[in-house]
Amino acid sequence: MRSESLLEYLLVNYRWMFVVFFLLPCTVLGKIWSVFEKSLWSRHTGLEHEKNLSRIQRQIRHRNEQAPDQVMCTARPSWRSMTIADMAYKKYMYNIDVHLDGIVSINAKTQTVRVEPGITMGRLIPILIESGWTVPVALDMEDLTIGGLVMGIGLESSSHKFGLFHETCTRYELITANGDLIICSKSVNADIFESIPYSYGTLGFLTAVDIQIIPAKKYVKLKYRPIRTLEKMESRLIVETSDLEHNDFVELLIYNKEEGVLMTGKMTDGNKDIKYVNRIGRFYKPWFFKHVESFLLTWKIGEEYIPLKDYYFRHNKSLFWEIQDIIPFGNHPVFRYLLGWLMPAKVALLKLTQTDTIKQLYAKHHFIDDFILPISSLKKSVQQFHTILNIYPIWVCPTILRPGKGLMHSPATVNNMYIDIGLYGEPKVSKYNPTILRDLEIFVLKLKGFKMMYAGTYLNIDEFKTMFDHRLYDRIRQNLRCKSNFPEVYDKVNRKARI
Repeated sequence: MRSESLLEYLLVNYRWMFVVFFLLPCTVLGKIWSVFEKSLWSRHTGLEHEKNLSRIQRQIRHRNEQAPDQVMCTARPSWRSMTIADMAYKKYMYNIDVHLDGIVSINAKTQTVRVEPGITMGRLIPILIESGWTVPVALDMEDLTIGGLVMGIGLESSSHKFGLFHETCTRYELITANGDLIICSKSVNADIFESIPYSYGTLGFLTAVDIQIIPAKKYVKLKYRPIRTLEKMESRLIVETSDLEHNDFVELLIYNKEEGVLMTGKMTDGNKDIKYVNRIGRFYKPWFFKHVESFLLTWKIGEEYIPLKDYYFRHNKSLFWEIQDIIPFGNHPVFRYLLGWLMPAKVALLKLTQTDTIKQLYAKHHFIDDFILPISSLKKSVQQFHTILNIYPIWVCPTILRPGKGLMHSPATVNNMYIDIGLYGEPKVSKYNPTILRDLEIFVLKLKGFKMMYAGTYLNIDEFKTMFDHRLYDRIRQNLRCKSNFPEVYDKVNRKARI
């Protein structure tokens, strides 16, 4: 008992020691295994995919015979997900092993890649780039899975052009409650196709996704522009997101309530006159958000070329800025040159080694969430988040929302520009209380915004259905006979289900 208390004390107060001397070496072993897995992808044939589908179907039919009253979910453990929340609902649901993480095919003729939902961005993107392709919306965290980006949500600095990640998908494979395999697209089972995004696995088990691919170029020519006042940030964002010809990427980092750095980028092959390429992905390079901040501190406009893959995963090394709370000296040159090659620690390992005390401390003193709001509400929203949380930096990423019938779409009949506001870190207010998080969600709801659900929600079921359009979703659930076979979305994302 005394030894457990000592270990808990060390994990809470000297977590960096545990991370540096244990988790980082374990992370390296995981990276070695990932390289081995990458070398196997070419042997992942369509026949092997079919065998995996049969395996899943057998499990579902066995459950239908043995436990028909127990709703189903995937058997993927909570610690393997990117969210810090634990999926408590898995404990009382019937778990189906849906281990699918390969690339089925790359089709240059149709310009699509067919993948299984468990493959990560960190595995997919390098393979595509080597083949001369990329995806329109490439997420910046290597461990994010395609299934999570479809069944949950995903957006990036190219989303002002292409929209949310699922809008670049052209076809889904889904195994339903009775074990049948169905294909859906905009032309086949179109209503099911539109209902799958954001449904969190409550319509069936996703088994394959077709994603659009576009030609990859060598670099991103990135421009950094320091900017002062929220009014100017808002107005400048509106201008830059409208310039689709010159801006493939648009992103804003806000460092305090009055100052930020706006970044605009263009994918390019460059030319012979390029004298310097900033390879920010190299282990000894400063954390990207610190590099961006340097343009604010010197108040200079900057421009540079960054390799495409390095740009995509620019926030991965420091997990945006979360890693600075775990390893405060992680951006020091000495640490970067000696141990930077071990970074970042795997989120899965960080979660796996959390004690109950650490989980409670995170719940009380740590905040991580994303809110999607109309771009015109940037000033009002940041002011509100400053008052309640005072967390910086703030990630701002514009995205186009289009009209539709799915759970999440533009409330208007035309395309609308929104922004994702990401808040990650320890609130710096004197009286922070997690109970005020419901007030934040109501604030977002009143602005006709949306909340990402990876951290759960404090909304009640009626408020949740006001935020997310359930009309088509409910009809599809009825048609697919999901009621006693899969939980509702709310049953998987309310705070009682994610602790």
